[in-house]
Amino acid sequence: MNDSVMLQGLARALTPGTPPMAWPLTMWKTLFFDCPVAVTAHMQQFVGRQVQEQVQILGDLAREPNPSALMTREAAFLQQSALAWSSELLEVAELVQSRMLSATQLDTPRDEPQPPFARAA
Repeated sequence: MNDSVMLQGLARALTPGTPPMAWPLTMWKTLFFDCPVAVTAHMQQFVGRQVQEQVQILGDLAREPNPSALMTREAAFLQQSALAWSSELLEVAELVQSRMLSATQLDTPRDEPQPPFARAA
């Protein structure tokens, strides 16, 4: 056995039970690819829904004869939209947190059969 601390750490990092966060490429992939792609997809869906609702409101307001009702409905939509944005930012934070935490978890095998006498060794 080698007494070098660096080589012992490398040997521990190369064992099968090491969490993926020990690998720098996994961390880089999570930080610079997985999280931005997930956040972008989530935000695109949210913005698409908001734009669709705004267009529907504008279509309804085009037929509104009363200007004060027009302003009231648009103000209500803007208030609802601001609340939706704040909750959306919380969802994005939870998404990033779950992605970052999942990168530190061990990969567990999925119902792979154990070879006979594997525990005896």
